This record gives sequence, C-alpha cells and structure tokens, in this order.
Amino acid sequence: MQQETTTIRVSRRTRQVLSDLAQRRNRSVSDVVERLAENARRQDMLNQYNARMAELLENPEERAAWQQAITQSEVDAAELIERAEAVAR
Repeated sequence: MQQETTTIRVSRRTRQVLSDLAQRRNRSVSDVVERLAENARRQDMLNQYNARMAELLENPEERAAWQQAITQSEVDAAELIERAEAVAR
C-alpha cells in the first residue's frame, strides 16, 4: 500500500547531508527523513519520561507511592506465574 507523501523544504546543505546519509545507508532520502523523524520522536518521549522520573524521585511521597505500585506489580506478576505453573502441572 502506497503512503501519501508531501514535499518539505530544506536548505541545499541539508539536502546534501540527507543525500549523503541515504547513499551511505543504501536508502532513499525519504527513508532517511522518516527514520530521523521517528528517532527524534522517540528521543522526545525518553526525555519526557526522564524528566518526569526525576520529578517523581525528588518528591518523597510520590516516590513512595511509585515504589509501592512497583512492588504490588511484582507481587501480582509472581502470583500469576504461580497460578500458570499450577495449571500446567
């Protein structure tokens, strides 16, 4: 299935950089731009996560609640595994 496309304007220098990257990676410029955009999106998500975790860990009440939730998740997971193993026997 063909994706819908559009044109983006970039400087000549950026066009050359993208072309060089595409050539070295044996990809199209479009593929390189898509990969770069996806990597930037993922990096933004990681940065947001890291910033939120830093806030959470600085607040003793939030940190305790988070640790309690993690502990409960681990207990729940262990119980599920035990049930699955009991059924499998």
